[in-house]
Amino acid sequence: MLRAVKRIRVEWSHCDPARIIYNPNYYIWMDQGTHGLLDAAGFPYAEEVGKNGFRGCPLVASGADFMRPLQFNDIVVLTSSVASFGRTSFRVEHLFAIGDTTYAKGFEVRVWARDTDDGSGGLVAVPVPEYIREKLSRDVVVDTTLK
Repeated sequence: MLRAVKRIRVEWSHCDPARIIYNPNYYIWMDQGTHGLLDAAGFPYAEEVGKNGFRGCPLVASGADFMRPLQFNDIVVLTSSVASFGRTSFRVEHLFAIGDTTYAKGFEVRVWARDTDDGSGGLVAVPVPEYIREKLSRDVVVDTTLK
């Protein structure tokens, strides 16, 4: 599967008074990892939302396991990849590591969504397009860290 990697420096604003990571930041980074993964697959998410009825990939489930705390000024590598596809959903797994040491693991389940046909502004889950499945299934690593 395609793997998107991103280096993240733990900033002071990411930490609690004990100078360790405030855990909700992992969820922000996982969201960024998923969007980076779609961008790396050649699907510029921010540009595609609103085109042809596509409304995005809403989050329907998430979770994380924390093995050890990140600390101020650590540089952690986030690796994000699709672990599995459902008909309308996909599961993205996220790994936070420094070298060979895992600090946290997380996941998100997202659905492919478009506008409803009734004009209500609602969303409906639709099958993940085959070309997206193919792009996310390539065996390649892409660095999505901003330079």
